[in-house]
Amino acid sequence: MKHLKKFLACLQTFQLRVTQRKERQAHPLEIKEAQTYELSHETPYGAPAAFASELRLLSELAALDLVSLDSKQLCMVHDLLQAVEERFKTFWVNYHNYSFDYRWQDYPADYISMVGLDKLFIVENLCPVHSHALIEETLVDDLSESVSFRESLLASLKKRISSLVPVGLVQGADSAPPLSGEPVNSTPRFVEGMDEEFYHILKGYFTPEDQQQLLPLLQDNQPPAAPLVFHGNGNQLADAFKQLYEANLIVGCLKSDLEVWISSHFAYVFRKQQRILPPGYLAAIISSNARPCQSPILDVRKQADGTYAVYPVLRTQKNYNLQ
Repeated sequence: MKHLKKFLACLQTFQLRVTQRKERQAHPLEIKEAQTYELSHETPYGAPAAFASELRLLSELAALDLVSLDSKQLCMVHDLLQAVEERFKTFWVNYHNYSFDYRWQDYPADYISMVGLDKLFIVENLCPVHSHALIEETLVDDLSESVSFRESLLASLKKRISSLVPVGLVQGADSAPPLSGEPVNSTPRFVEGMDEEFYHILKGYFTPEDQQQLLPLLQDNQPPAAPLVFHGNGNQLADAFKQLYEANLIVGCLKSDLEVWISSHFAYVFRKQQRILPPGYLAAIISSNARPCQSPILDVRKQADGTYAVYPVLRTQKNYNLQ
């Protein structure tokens, strides 16, 4: 069990780095040094990606630890992983609630506490607020990438447990659902005409190659060859689907099904790299009461006859058609 314990400890520990940065002041010759946090070394994109490699190896060794456990012990581990997963979900809700636009200034000095990271997990090298260590946009983005990566490994380990638990074994009370069994797959369906209308709003955020696969996905649920890359913020895409779902313009699935479907078929671009849309990130937007998206790409409005109409928000629309 030593690898499982080490994996869980590493999974829930964020090791900030405090570095010095030179800041030019109002006077052209005056330069001031300031402390700033970094977390790029704990993302899957950070060179040389040592953290990602180590954590991935630990997750594989932890999976080997599971083989020697009996069903009761596996259920206990499953409960523990579920508790960690719930803390990640809480983080995402806080993350979206405090995703303000700080493009022209640094984030608040107590941002780490605002999103509850230090309460939900172990945060090393966290300076007192009065030390004025800077919270920059790069740290916030790296934090989301680090959490996404950790969540993916956690989900893989939970899936491994489900494969080891005998079908029909219940968790806790006899009335509780089994840890494993045949999943029921529900996919989103658009009400008549909404698939094409939604496509015309979305297509400007995709390359011509992805546009060719976007409409078949929306109309007939034909999976693309690879995730379609949305050239905008991930929360804008999630918000668009949420608005349609809550207006009953998307039917045939639960919100959790919709989140998994979006995660499976879409990605987005950040820092010129393709990034995933993890279900936990999406759930905090679609299934919770987190702060609404501040730059939506569409607006769903109820009409006088009780129906809903969808309008593009042109001020945020960008055209990524390269032709």
